[in-house]
Amino acid sequence: MIDVFVMSVKCGNCDNYQTIVGFQKLPDKNVYTYECENDVCDPNVTRTIVEVPKHLDNSTKRAEELAYYAAEEDPEKPGV
Repeated sequence: MIDVFVMSVKCGNCDNYQTIVGFQKLPDKNVYTYECENDVCDPNVTRTIVEVPKHLDNSTKRAEELAYYAAEEDPEKPGV
């Protein structure tokens, strides 16, 4: 199992740790977006995307509870 909330993602530009700012559910995987929380890095350059196969993802429930997840974007639940 993979739990993205116990992983650390470090920026190669500023050498600081990035924070999860986005979550998206796709048919076969979940996608987590990480960005730096500073004025040094441009998110368009340093953004990190982590793709986790659904059958290995142990973080889905927690990610759905956070503010950056919008349930209406869920392709598995049309109209939500």
